[in-house]
Amino acid sequence: MIGYLFLTDEAGEPIDFGAPYGPIDGEFVQDLVPDPGPFEVALGEALTDRIEVPIREIMDPHQTPAAFLPFLAAHYSVDLWFDDWGQARQREMIAQCAGRSVVYPGERLADLKGTREGLRRYLAFVDAEIVRVVAHPTRFAIGRSGIGWRPIAHPPLTAHYLVKLPLRRPANPFEVNRSAIGRAGLRSVDREPVRRARLAMTIAKAPETLYSATFAWRRRIRLSDAIPLDGSHHLGGFVDRTRL
Repeated sequence: MIGYLFLTDEAGEPIDFGAPYGPIDGEFVQDLVPDPGPFEVALGEALTDRIEVPIREIMDPHQTPAAFLPFLAAHYSVDLWFDDWGQARQREMIAQCAGRSVVYPGERLADLKGTREGLRRYLAFVDAEIVRVVAHPTRFAIGRSGIGWRPIAHPPLTAHYLVKLPLRRPANPFEVNRSAIGRAGLRSVDREPVRRARLAMTIAKAPETLYSATFAWRRRIRLSDAIPLDGSHHLGGFVDRTRL
């Protein structure tokens, strides 16, 4: 802190000490002003630059106390944040936004918005990953595209993503002839992961770009899949999709 100290002499004329001679505090005032009064001492203490605050540690996302994480996130303009994240994930998000990540040193996450890598990193924070992308001007191709997943009339300047993310089934999903009707049995799948993935994709994209996404990353097994007959799969089961 730079401070200027203006006191008066016995005649009432101001004494201008000009540029600071060092840290301004009570001791500094006592060195300059013979027999300082309570006001002069208090003024020196108020202007001190000897702050007993570990500012370097507080501003470091890897060392700051947990209670400071939300404030540090606001300071570094973190735009994807959930309070139920673990501390490790919150610290890594702040570190990437501040360009202080150990995994990606010197890279600010905001600089990657509008890129495939930026989208991949944002989705990783919500436990999602990109499986496949169809981007303009890719068109429908016989034998390589599935109607309904890879549109024949692909929207211009729009990227279509197949995104994989975990979805949790309710503890007691309702099944005909096997479940008792009740609130627990009729609960639907928790769609919060989908909401978070959509939010991450919206934040990661460039403002002038468009995207669409499907989170149906599993499909039923077909005879054409040539599933091995080792008991690991059965008809009516599901496999991961690898393309749109």
